[in-house]
Amino acid sequence: MDYLAQFGYHWFWFGLATVLLAIEVVHGRFMFMAGSFAAAVIGGLSHFFPYVAFEVQLLFFAVAAAGFIWLSRSYLRERMAKIQLQQDILLQRRYVGQVLTLVNPIESGHASQNMDGVVWSLQGKDCPAGSQVKVVDMGEGWLKVEPV
Repeated sequence: MDYLAQFGYHWFWFGLATVLLAIEVVHGRFMFMAGSFAAAVIGGLSHFFPYVAFEVQLLFFAVAAAGFIWLSRSYLRERMAKIQLQQDILLQRRYVGQVLTLVNPIESGHASQNMDGVVWSLQGKDCPAGSQVKVVDMGEGWLKVEPV
C-alpha cells in the first residue's frame, strides 16, 4: 500500500478503469464499463481528496460500481427493448414488394422458400415452380404472395 500511496491512489484507479474498459471491449455486457466508470470516478475523487484512506476508497468503489451496474442495466433494458421493436418493424417490412422466383410450386395455397438463409412459408394462389410472385404481406415466418 505504501507503494501506491507514494504515487497517489488515483493512478491505481485510472489503471483499473483502463483494464476494466479493455475487458468490456472483449466482453460487451456493460458490466465492466460500469465498473470502469466507477473506477474513473473514484480516481478523480482520489486525486482531489488524497487524504481519504484506500479502504474507504474501495468501499466507495464497490458502492459506485454496484450503482452504475444497476443504472446501466435498467437503462439498457428499456433501450434494448426499443431497439428490438424497431428492428422487428424494419424486418417485418423487409420483403414486402419484392418479386421472387418460386423454387417450389405453391400447392393448396402453401409452399416454402429459402431466402437469406431462412426458410419462409409462402401463402398464396397455386403457382408452378419457376413462376414469379410478389410479396404483399408478411408475418412471423410467413410471406403472403400474389402472382406477377
